[in-house]
Amino acid sequence: KPPPGKCVHCCNHADKRNWDHVFPESWYPTDTPQNLEKWKIPSCLKCNREYGVLEQELLIRLALCLDPNSSKNRGVIERAMRSIEPSKAKGQGDRRARQAKREQLQREMMVGNNIPSQGIYPGLGERWFRPVEHRAAIPVRADHVRKLCEKIVRGIVYLEDAQYIEPPYHIEFLALTDSGAEGFVESLDKFGQVLSRGPGIVVRRAVAHEDGISSLWEITIFGQLVMYATVTRDG
Repeated sequence: KPPPGKCVHCCNHADKRNWDHVFPESWYPTDTPQNLEKWKIPSCLKCNREYGVLEQELLIRLALCLDPNSSKNRGVIERAMRSIEPSKAKGQGDRRARQAKREQLQREMMVGNNIPSQGIYPGLGERWFRPVEHRAAIPVRADHVRKLCEKIVRGIVYLEDAQYIEPPYHIEFLALTDSGAEGFVESLDKFGQVLSRGPGIVVRRAVAHEDGISSLWEITIFGQLVMYATVTRDG
């Protein structure tokens, strides 16, 4: 375990820290090379625990929206679905928890005309040209996606630059359509650095030379979930 020190997530001092994966281990496709180093950062126990719950909840919902034929998420959908399969439980309590989560998702599922036309996350909408009555959707919490994006940005800045993102700097998460992201993409094409963790995870960032922290980010997971972010200085 890492020694006492600052948590990359909350930037507070922690007497006890452990290693937290920048990208959860369960999010890596099965095609990921076995010898690939998976990014890890020191985290306080509280942040690590909270992110673990958030990431598991988010993965289950995202898995329901992924293209099952894509090699960029191979094995991820099956892994997520096993986590809500009561027959795969290790004990009675685990079985009840899996069943409860399964029933919750079934209650929240929207079908056909009940699916709103607004608020669909870019890249996760209907891609199979099915009739409206055959379509289904599941809600995903916006703050979960935002926190995941912030975690990834903080983790990579720590690993690449040995810096923490703390005041006066802050991270802003953006969910952009292809047309809305044109300015980001153009800047990243010209000045961006590409960081990849196998077939399903690609990060591009362009860092300002003036301070080495201000930056633009594009984070692509499973080839479908694309998150944009900026790191800027207040004022």
